[in-house]
Amino acid sequence: MGPLVKNAARRARSVPVRIRYLFLLATVCGGSFFIFCISSNTLFFFNNELSPSTHGTQQRNTDDPSDSFTIKTIGCTIPRLDPYHKSIKDFIKRPPEVICPRSKNYLLSNNDTHIWIEMDNMQHYDISNESNFSCCYRSFYRPLAITDVTAKNADDRVRYNPCVYFFSYIEVMHEFVRVTCGNGVKTVYDQFFLFAPLKKISSQKDYLNIDTPRKINNTLNVIVMGIDAISRLNFQRTMPRTFEYLRKKGAIELLGYNKVGDNTFPNLAPMLLGLRETELKKTCWPNLKSRFDNCPFIWEWYKEAGYLTALGEDSGQLGTFNYGRFGFLSTPTDYYIRTFIREAELRVGNTKDYNSFVCMGNKLFYEVLLDYIQLLTTTLKSSRLFGFFWEVTFSHDFLNYPMLMDKNYEALLHHLDKTKYLDETVLILLSDHGMRWGEIRNTKQGRLEERLPFVHILVPPSFQQNYSLAYNNLKTNSRRLSTPFDIHATLSDLLYLDGLRDDNIKSRSRTAYANDRSISLFLPLPSNRTCKMADVDDHWCTCHNYTVKLTTDSPEVQEAAVNLVRKINSMTADYLQCARLILADILDASEIVGRTQQDEEGWREIVLLIRTTPGDGLFEATLRREAEKWVVAGGVSRLNLYGDQSHCVHNYLLKLYCYCK
Repeated sequence: MGPLVKNAARRARSVPVRIRYLFLLATVCGGSFFIFCISSNTLFFFNNELSPSTHGTQQRNTDDPSDSFTIKTIGCTIPRLDPYHKSIKDFIKRPPEVICPRSKNYLLSNNDTHIWIEMDNMQHYDISNESNFSCCYRSFYRPLAITDVTAKNADDRVRYNPCVYFFSYIEVMHEFVRVTCGNGVKTVYDQFFLFAPLKKISSQKDYLNIDTPRKINNTLNVIVMGIDAISRLNFQRTMPRTFEYLRKKGAIELLGYNKVGDNTFPNLAPMLLGLRETELKKTCWPNLKSRFDNCPFIWEWYKEAGYLTALGEDSGQLGTFNYGRFGFLSTPTDYYIRTFIREAELRVGNTKDYNSFVCMGNKLFYEVLLDYIQLLTTTLKSSRLFGFFWEVTFSHDFLNYPMLMDKNYEALLHHLDKTKYLDETVLILLSDHGMRWGEIRNTKQGRLEERLPFVHILVPPSFQQNYSLAYNNLKTNSRRLSTPFDIHATLSDLLYLDGLRDDNIKSRSRTAYANDRSISLFLPLPSNRTCKMADVDDHWCTCHNYTVKLTTDSPEVQEAAVNLVRKINSMTADYLQCARLILADILDASEIVGRTQQDEEGWREIVLLIRTTPGDGLFEATLRREAEKWVVAGGVSRLNLYGDQSHCVHNYLLKLYCYCK
């Protein structure tokens, strides 16, 4: 022990015991006061009354969860889930490769400008006389003139140009092309080709109707790429290469992103329109036979700002605005590929895997979509683009099929990065919900995963530098409760980047927006945000702390189950072709405990899983006790596939519940 240490120890012993105790007491009190101050600041933030002095602390994450939680705030607690939990790990297995017919022996190949015949592959098509062999190039398009505006398939209208024959190669001059090859008597090859020619900007402002689109000052490209039916954890399990690429690039993952509706449409409507489906019916889409032309889609705002816009899905049959709906009468975006996808689906679609064709001739439909995104971003390198793209053919029906897309998505991201397109682009890769049916959905983990889709937001380095406070808020919000409504507000914010400068973010953060259901992710989401504040129905809410299992034969559970079946039957009451369902079995019942919603006293909520007959439908719902009666809170989930049981109804909502007599 050195002399300085000895002297210090001697001085310490000379201090009276009483004084040392007083010093200890002061330390404890001071520490308690310090903790109270932190808590006070946190509560101050909960109320969204951010003073300038608190802005400097917003980069600190006060919501770091323990090992037991994904997010843990005053308003929302979501338990941490193991991607390979023992209850689901047996469901995770690599599916067999999907191989389209003749995928290794293309008769035709193409690049961005030409289509040509692969002479070496002609032997695989039983072509005996090459002198009589030729190919017919026919371009097609979506005509502006409409003969019958009431026709359901008006959005699928198509018109072909005359055939142009070629014998070796041909230059491409059109957007949509179909090529058939044969000897004049027999067609041996039929394939579709999608291109992305440069178009002029379409806007109501005449001065933006220019022949050569140009970049707009102080703006970024905005690309939203959706993959249907993938939970946050299933994205990690099935697409690890894409996940890791995003992570290395610094993408922000929203851990508390909660869906607000059952399937695709009720989750994309809030994202693209800022409205619920029920609200659309009061504003721009009064009934199922209406079209969406009068609805305020976010891409219309980007058009007004001088952007070129694109809407692309890899399935026409399962199109977001066409499945059980009538789509658009006018062309909604500058680049709209439904005409191409639907025509290709009808003419050369093959290898149907439950709900949709996965192959376009000898090429996978999802690859067609990814190639198109790559081509479009190359064509519009000198312009500004808002693009919304949606994949459904591989991911919609099967838990593990996304494994087969992983390399392709990673390759696209790598291309966008290598060509420096990401340096001028905000890229949002996301889903609408997790897997809604199948064995995994019948587990407790599967129930939570279905409500927690994945979202990754990648902004360029320049954004991080120029809008540091907005970027830090985005990072903080990764561990807050968020919804598709917030994505809509975020897309709105990206239109005017000046509003994201630090001084503007500080000013905007002082306003009272805590109870808004739609909050930009560049503003601080309140820590006390609940599902009720975010307009998430209890049935979809993942913020409940835990549930207590109930016995299925208890009187209250039996009563609630009867009311659930009555609710389902009421939805199909006007459709006499649908059988009246009868309760066959109560498979599971649990009560929600420790809710964070802070609703009025006296409310109780239980979650039921029942089976009905005829049809053996599996239904799940949250029921709330109100005025001595059990009522359904939110929607009713269908957990097993209904196949053709609902063939007699064409209402997309009722297909889940109708069993045709």
